Amino acid sequence: MLLRALLAFITLPGLVAFAGPLLIVWPRVREGTFNALALILLIPGVTLLLWCVRDFFVTGKGTLAPWDPPRTLVSVGPYRFSRNPMYVGVSLTLWGWAIAFSSAALVLYALIMMVVFHVRVLLNEEPYLARTHGRRWDDYRARVPRWIFPSRRAVWLSWAAVIVLLALAGLTYEAYADAEAAREFPPPGMMVDIGGRRLHLLCIGREDPLEPTIIFEASGWSNALSFAKARERLATRTKVCSYDRLGRGWSDPAPSVTTIAGTASALGVLQDRAKLVGPFVIVASSIGGLTAEMFARTYPERVAGIVFVDAGNSLLVDRLASYSLPITALACTAGTLSRFGVIRLLDPFDIGSETGEARRSAAITYSAGPWTATCAMARGLTAIRREFQQAPPLSPDIRVAVLSASSKEEIMPPFAERFIDANEIRRESEAAHRAFAERTHGTWKKIPNSTHLIAGSQPDAVADAVFDMLDAIRKR
Repeated sequence: MLLRALLAFITLPGLVAFAGPLLIVWPRVREGTFNALALILLIPGVTLLLWCVRDFFVTGKGTLAPWDPPRTLVSVGPYRFSRNPMYVGVSLTLWGWAIAFSSAALVLYALIMMVVFHVRVLLNEEPYLARTHGRRWDDYRARVPRWIFPSRRAVWLSWAAVIVLLALAGLTYEAYADAEAAREFPPPGMMVDIGGRRLHLLCIGREDPLEPTIIFEASGWSNALSFAKARERLATRTKVCSYDRLGRGWSDPAPSVTTIAGTASALGVLQDRAKLVGPFVIVASSIGGLTAEMFARTYPERVAGIVFVDAGNSLLVDRLASYSLPITALACTAGTLSRFGVIRLLDPFDIGSETGEARRSAAITYSAGPWTATCAMARGLTAIRREFQQAPPLSPDIRVAVLSASSKEEIMPPFAERFIDANEIRRESEAAHRAFAERTHGTWKKIPNSTHLIAGSQPDAVADAVFDMLDAIRKR
């Protein structure tokens, strides 16, 4: 009898609740990545499952297998509160595995299995129990709910409790992940106080009195460590600094509404507090181009040149503002979800965690900081357009080089392409790049075989463009 019960457990819940989920995420199992917060669901889920198996064996004189069912109706233990506590236990276990390995595939698997359980109960198990146990089943069904909801009011209260518990679990998970990331990946550079908030600054190379210092202005989801190959090659000639804007990388959180004038001012204070000697050549990627242009227009004496690396400029601001509603909705929804750990679980950029570098990238990219900072900038789009309209023009003494990518890859997060046409953004961006180069008497070039993040896909092309600018500045 005991052997039959053990065999039934292995072949049914053993496969569904253990073997199946672990096979789905086997690469992560082999890595040994396990989120301890999952124990909040795994422990009660497995405990409930084993309790039900015991009651089937001891009280029901049978097993959970359809070929060897209990001989008497089990209505003790957890079966006093739910007619299907075993399925509840399996469901808790499946959700625990999904959290343990941060797997969207396991979330889908858990949802599918819960639907299968419900359908099986309705179409197979309850008709069988009615035929087998007759009036005793009718009495039991009348006083014990199918799942854990004795009334409609209990359903709503239970869902409310689930939502609250999930929210608390998400907040706890995100706080735990942030704490672990801070412990495992401390800032590689220096933290500079700019007046109540700190920016992370990383400089490599040696300062040359005959060469301008180079400053990298990162894209939306890049950080001070990004584009290492381009930075390291440039550092063979002069000092190269990269930093994280507020809300990005290792810097402090951004304000709830962010404007470009504010980010340009923060860069100015950073340069003053860090005692960086100008003038500078700014290498700006993606959305960082807006900060670079505003900084150059506000502090022209501090800038010798700008290399726009498939970067935004003031000619694109009006178009961005026309997308204000969907951009803000998407950005702020993602920002809210990031606070509850959902972005980490979904891994929308498919970063994974196979290597230390991937874990660091995921820890920085999926923290709430960059997602809420993007929401803050989206909220400020109208103000940003006004700031560019009121800013002085770009000085003709500042050299400009504009590089455009040859493909739409990496121009926006994959999920955003469902709502915004990436091909249209690519065409409009390139047109704005060429027009901006013409307006500023700069140069324009499309980089073959490049993605939106050209400094990552074609680092030598970016380094060559910067070297050309340094040569031109030196000859002047």
